[in-house]
Amino acid sequence: MNEKFNFNRFWTYFKYDLKQMWRNHSKAAIVIGGSIAFLYVIWVLFSLVFAQKWQTPSIEARFALLTIAFTVLEFYQTRTYGYLTEKKAGSAWLMIPASRTEKFVSMLLMTLIVIPIFFFAVYFCIDGVLSLVDPTYGKALITGAADTYKESIYALASFSGESPITFTPGAITFMGIFGFFCNFLYFLLCGICFKKNKIVGAIGILFGLSVVLSILTGLIVPQFANSFTDVNLSDDQAARLLVGFLNASEVLICLLAVGLGWGVWRRIKTIQH
Repeated sequence: MNEKFNFNRFWTYFKYDLKQMWRNHSKAAIVIGGSIAFLYVIWVLFSLVFAQKWQTPSIEARFALLTIAFTVLEFYQTRTYGYLTEKKAGSAWLMIPASRTEKFVSMLLMTLIVIPIFFFAVYFCIDGVLSLVDPTYGKALITGAADTYKESIYALASFSGESPITFTPGAITFMGIFGFFCNFLYFLLCGICFKKNKIVGAIGILFGLSVVLSILTGLIVPQFANSFTDVNLSDDQAARLLVGFLNASEVLICLLAVGLGWGVWRRIKTIQH
């Protein structure tokens, strides 16, 4: 097999990968993305039984469910390509006539773009339909999200005008997107590394890292704070310090995403059965 990237062969494999993903995970995707419909039915039924009135979920409850459902979707990435650790299915995947580079690119596109877009499309479409057919449901989430985004832009502009630091929506969006990328890539990597208990293993590693980071933070932060106790920083110096911290955070999250992507690449290059 020629390991160089061939677009025609990649496109053929990507369409095959998309069909397999739909065949194996469409039910789970619809359940996770369509969870808003379950919330609506349960909320109305409980309202009719206990309050004897028709009441639909509030927009806050729908936003909360969106966050929970998206978190579940992140956990589910341990299963999308988790079959690669199985001898039969993994061996069949290795025998597919496509280079590892093409399989890797397809895996990233599927994990970071196709699956999240499908989830949001299902969730927001169902939410929009419920908003149209039920006058008591309130405005659709996509409308509320757009309004919140506009308000955030105005708030950031106002805050930036009074602060020596300029906060832009683009930078915040960038951090959020790469944060999602890191989460999805992490659970994808755990899914193709652990043979069993994939989600438990992934959460266990996160728990261990959080404990270590908490200990290091407890040791370093007090000393760092004490070093600045007797230092009088001007507003410009404090602003530059904060800007440097924010820039370092952006670089760090980018490096983390690249590192996780590299880990996925190394795993699919070395996987054997």
